[in-house]
Amino acid sequence: MRTAYVAARVLPDADTLIRDGAVVVEGDRIAWVGAFRDAPAADERVDLGNAVLMPGLVNAHSHLDLTHLKGSVPFEGEFAKWAERVMHGRKKPGMADAARKGIREALARGTTTFGDIVDRRSFEEIVEVFRETGARGRLFVEAIGFRPEAANEIFEAVWDLVEMQALPGNVATGVSPHAPYSVSRALLERAVAVADGHGRPLAVHLAETLEELAFLRHGIGPLRELLKRAGADDPSFKPEGSAAAFLALIEMTRAPLLLVHGNYLRPRDVPAAAFVVYCPTAHAFFRHPEHPVIELLEEGVRVALGSDSAASGETVDLLSETQHLARERPDVSPKAIFRMATEWGARALSFDAGVLKAGCLADLAAFTPAAGHEILGRPDARCVLTVVDGRVLHRVDPAPPLGETAKLPTVA
Repeated sequence: MRTAYVAARVLPDADTLIRDGAVVVEGDRIAWVGAFRDAPAADERVDLGNAVLMPGLVNAHSHLDLTHLKGSVPFEGEFAKWAERVMHGRKKPGMADAARKGIREALARGTTTFGDIVDRRSFEEIVEVFRETGARGRLFVEAIGFRPEAANEIFEAVWDLVEMQALPGNVATGVSPHAPYSVSRALLERAVAVADGHGRPLAVHLAETLEELAFLRHGIGPLRELLKRAGADDPSFKPEGSAAAFLALIEMTRAPLLLVHGNYLRPRDVPAAAFVVYCPTAHAFFRHPEHPVIELLEEGVRVALGSDSAASGETVDLLSETQHLARERPDVSPKAIFRMATEWGARALSFDAGVLKAGCLADLAAFTPAAGHEILGRPDARCVLTVVDGRVLHRVDPAPPLGETAKLPTVA
């Protein structure tokens, strides 16, 4: 069955605007994109009226299993203490219900896809949440363990979830050796080799805080003390000396490498094939100095956008992130924000989405008012349609009900 979605404006990618356009969907794929007057025949036509139709938004970094901690873990100036509170708070009940609610709220704001970091203990519940909501997810299973003698046992448990579990069609997996201060070098080496060998994306938190840089440089500071308090320290650990030296331990050739946060990354240290995932509201929550996003973009680094968790922000919907970014960083162009929120997020997660092109996955979002690429920064942007895999998961007025037709608007 073919469905034609018609809108006053269609934005297939960060460089293209089609007035009075249409996107024809067949099954779970896009069949055609172009001007409405040239559209092929379809079984059903959905008129979105004076709206802008574009690729669905991609949240390239989330922690959905922390959604139930929203507003309960204040930051008081030391990241290690905040992280320790999160570790304890993670055990509170209500995780799955909160994650489900967070995804549905994000779908209603145009987010179609998540790159979600998942604790092994939460994996099955989070998979079920994605199954129920219909959102697309790349679940990065956390590999956490700083003692090298435990590396093989931990990774085998991680890999069982990444590779051996039956998953719904809207869910795929990846690996996340969590961060330089929480993963042994033996575990990191195993994770990198196996993930890249099997073509699985790998995500690692890097250059997130000054505390992490102190750990990398000297092996000391609040994060080392946290390891000791948790009984997880390796007394024989020798620090690499810098984020760049740590990155030298990671070589991904067959699958994407996601460097999450990168608040203190230098563009020259980012491998050519890597993506940096910038989380604007979390960056503000932790009161970091200005993110190097402009420097990264100017040096050709591909930057995607994420929300981090509701414990370090208010929501997990990407529209909130793009609105925050546009408001706080007017030096980042609307087209750059658009590309970060769509194409580069999808490519980082290895999904054939993020642009509207024949053959790509039918993940769409529509917003009012009809606008150009600046729509993602507008405070009045309102999502009126969200489609994942060709299925309508969110629909509100002012567009007519599905199956009905209206006169195609003409935008001057």
